[in-house]
Amino acid sequence: MDRRKWISLLLLFALFGSPVAGQELEFSDVSAVAVVIYDADFDQVVYAKNPHQQRSIASLTKIMTILYVCELVQEGRISLNDVVTASANAASRGGTEIKLKVGDRFTVEELLFAAALASANDASVALAEFVSGSESEFAQAMTQRARELGLTNTNFVDSTGLLSIYSGNYSTAYDMAVLSRIAMENELFRRFVSTKEYELKPQGRTIRNSNTLLHEVEGVNGIKTGATTPAGHTLITSVERQGRSLIIVVLGAPSRETRNEQSEALVEYAYSRLKTVIPAGQVITQVKVVDGVTHLVDAVLKQDLSIFAFTPEDAQVETKVELKENRAPVEKGEKVGELIILRDGEEYGRMDLVSNQSTGLASVLRRLWNRIVEFFSRLF
Repeated sequence: MDRRKWISLLLLFALFGSPVAGQELEFSDVSAVAVVIYDADFDQVVYAKNPHQQRSIASLTKIMTILYVCELVQEGRISLNDVVTASANAASRGGTEIKLKVGDRFTVEELLFAAALASANDASVALAEFVSGSESEFAQAMTQRARELGLTNTNFVDSTGLLSIYSGNYSTAYDMAVLSRIAMENELFRRFVSTKEYELKPQGRTIRNSNTLLHEVEGVNGIKTGATTPAGHTLITSVERQGRSLIIVVLGAPSRETRNEQSEALVEYAYSRLKTVIPAGQVITQVKVVDGVTHLVDAVLKQDLSIFAFTPEDAQVETKVELKENRAPVEKGEKVGELIILRDGEEYGRMDLVSNQSTGLASVLRRLWNRIVEFFSRLF
């Protein structure tokens, strides 16, 4: 076992104790002010500490900045190749930066990489001014987009996160988890935040992603770091392992090192508690396929139904099947319905049921006979 794995395990034990069966998760030693572990596949909070507390979020603000610009690109309103000329206002923005000078010309794509990897405040302001004419107008559009996404506890007044809750720039661990899940589903956004290094050609240098976990932790594919005095140290981590996606939000950690260590420990602990409830390929039900040479097929899960179970009760779920009308031909692996997962009588999530075999298509005469039988069965 390598040194990093030993450190992760020791940190797990220090934070939570040994993860033995039946032990409840204790987060009293996690020093970050607000934490959310979010199951991105089922849109469910697995664990939360102060999830709805409004807080300064520092450069996590740039998640919305980058996502909003990406959406404009995808809508065709702007292009990645559009050239942005840096204003005096953008060039004067301090903090983390790529040191833009007045009149510097960068493409939208280059500025997005700078905002995502280097958390460049000057690049974020240049993008905001290019899109909306001013940063304040852009921030209003960001807030409007947040409302459209259902983020009712979030407000933006700048594109960088340099401004704090005292100026009206704030969010919550829960809102940021939801936003991150939405953002990571956007292919263009994901390309920027998952890139480890990028050659910034106008400056003749390579910038490196400031997200340490992206470089060092298995399965991490984004998303954003941040730090200011009002916000403390912040980090949102997107991870995919064993076909399951998690988002870890850590707000208000006392240091960059603590933020990274606790985020990694939360990732390792969560995946150590991933329990398979129904394995992929297990027959759930049989499905009637109208007009198939094979008229009954087995419906199976394409991937495991697995649950992040921090207590034994977490893995206790019920299921029910919802089938669609299936007519031949149905190919192997084609969706034939959904498995609905229930916890305490409430819907927890859904997974596709797929056919475990192909049906073929019955002959014309056979299909005609099926219609006759179907007609008379309705009569009687």
